[in-house]
Amino acid sequence: MRADKSGKVDVTVRIDKAASRRFDEIVESLKMHGLTDLQPHKRFMIVNGRISAERVSQLSDVAGVVSVRKDQIYKAQ
Repeated sequence: MRADKSGKVDVTVRIDKAASRRFDEIVESLKMHGLTDLQPHKRFMIVNGRISAERVSQLSDVAGVVSVRKDQIYKAQ
């Protein structure tokens, strides 16, 4: 997915189920790494948000993060 005019991309961050007790702490760490517009979903152990395209890989460094995926937007033709 391409970044928008602000240079940010939408991402989905998957949190390790074994770290469920630390979910709020992990969300705070994601904020400190630059994730904004957060939408945490503890039940599903995911966090949606926006981050600068060049900082996406840094989210994987947060303890408890299993994966980071850039969201795709599909448009009807």
